[in-house]
Amino acid sequence: MTWASGHAQSVFDALDGAFPGDGIVVAVAAIEAGATVLVTSDGLPADGRFEIGSVTKTMTATLLACLVGDGIVALGDPIGRWLDAGRHADITLEELATHTSGLPRLAPNQPTLGANPYRRFSAERAEKGLRAARRTPGSPRVYSNFGYQLLGLAIERASGHPYQDLLEERLLAPLAMRCSGTGTAGGGTRLTGHAHGRQARHWDFALPGLGAVEASIGDLARYLSACLSPPDGPLGAALELCQVPRVPIDERSTSGLGWSIVRGRLWHNGGTGGFAASVLVDRRAGRGLGALVNTGSLNTGKRPSDVLTDAIMRALADS
Repeated sequence: MTWASGHAQSVFDALDGAFPGDGIVVAVAAIEAGATVLVTSDGLPADGRFEIGSVTKTMTATLLACLVGDGIVALGDPIGRWLDAGRHADITLEELATHTSGLPRLAPNQPTLGANPYRRFSAERAEKGLRAARRTPGSPRVYSNFGYQLLGLAIERASGHPYQDLLEERLLAPLAMRCSGTGTAGGGTRLTGHAHGRQARHWDFALPGLGAVEASIGDLARYLSACLSPPDGPLGAALELCQVPRVPIDERSTSGLGWSIVRGRLWHNGGTGGFAASVLVDRRAGRGLGALVNTGSLNTGKRPSDVLTDAIMRALADS
């Protein structure tokens, strides 16, 4: 038994049954030395798409890095070039990408109630929230969904292309991620999410940069494999740029562009109203793991994304 097959199965076994309820499915991917092993719940279609939540941020950062490679933007560019930012026009693209802008987790005018809180939060509303936001520059790193809403918007305006089109051209198509996209775009079968024992609505994003991507477990594995062994060319250079440690988070972690780097390993997780995801890439060991589930809540109060993260962290620690 290879490392990939053994650990894909062990992570799946740890998660299978951890999320009670009808219609809940789990999918796990393990990558090593160019080999990928997938283990999924019975009945899960191969093209089944999960919302991956904030794992999207690593892809948004990759799009930023692609534009840097093209010479269209620089990491130190102020967002006032593209956004009506008022007194916050001096925030840089790098600060948004590393959560060091001083902006809060959510915009002051961001709706938080309802089954689809990001659906109507438009560019106009985001810029209004940006001008009104209280910023604390120089403070410790503050994880900001709002910052990634703005980063995605700045990328759209700098490139002249909608987020989904840029995502397709620069990331999904080159990696043959044919069952991925934002909203209804892209191929594959959108799975039904769950929350509190009931079916949950899909989250729709007017500003997709913070968490709008959906992916099948096979496509997620293709992405992690590319992060593990970046291909030659502009996309590989962008993936490499995102992995450069930039800002300390705590004693053992730093921030790259989009990624948290924990003891040299790339990590991110995410959750929406009905889904959760977690991914980990260890380039020194040549291994990666990803896990997905179609539920956004647990009766225990623990977040499903944290349960996934715990399982994959333990698996790599065992190795």
